[in-house]
Amino acid sequence: MTEAQGQPQRRTQRERREATVGKLVDATITAISEVGYGKASVQEICRRAGVSHGGLFRHFETRLDLVVTVAEEVGRRQIAGFVARVHPFFTEASDFVEVLRAIREASRSPLNIVWFELLLAARTDDELRARLAPTIEAYSKDIYLTALRIPAIAAQPDEIRQVAVFTGLHMFDGETFVNAVYPRPDLDEKRLSFVAAFYASTLTGRTGG
Repeated sequence: MTEAQGQPQRRTQRERREATVGKLVDATITAISEVGYGKASVQEICRRAGVSHGGLFRHFETRLDLVVTVAEEVGRRQIAGFVARVHPFFTEASDFVEVLRAIREASRSPLNIVWFELLLAARTDDELRARLAPTIEAYSKDIYLTALRIPAIAAQPDEIRQVAVFTGLHMFDGETFVNAVYPRPDLDEKRLSFVAAFYASTLTGRTGG
């Protein structure tokens, strides 16, 4: 073995950049999840990432640029988690309750809290809202197209399918947000049964019509 073979290869500049950006993105996600968007300052993010302020601003011109990159990554991870949860229902007829349970579990991912924090911040921050708009639009489209791969969802009447999907998703989103401060496990199963009955009723009405 030569001396060169016995030593680890030095990372390229691109690899070092990607590693630093990855640290900053992960640190921002964790910070927002644990202390909230408002307290996820540059100082907090750099401390968690082990990166200097100068190191952060070599890769992102502003904190907002970092936040936009984080939103894109959170969206990608959320879609991947959603697919993983509902994938078993893509090719088989399933009870609505079990389908909804899988969607709920995807909604209860800690990443969803980060997504909520970003949306809440964007509500009163015009620049953030404008920068996040394409990411939010793409995320919503991907979630909807994934939901349509579930036969129990795709079977919904055309005229209500989209509103049914997002009504269910937003219900679970709201449930997740409220449960973070006021959990109601006594209502969990009842809510699943209630919503499943609604979905089933739309199919019954379609068949009966």
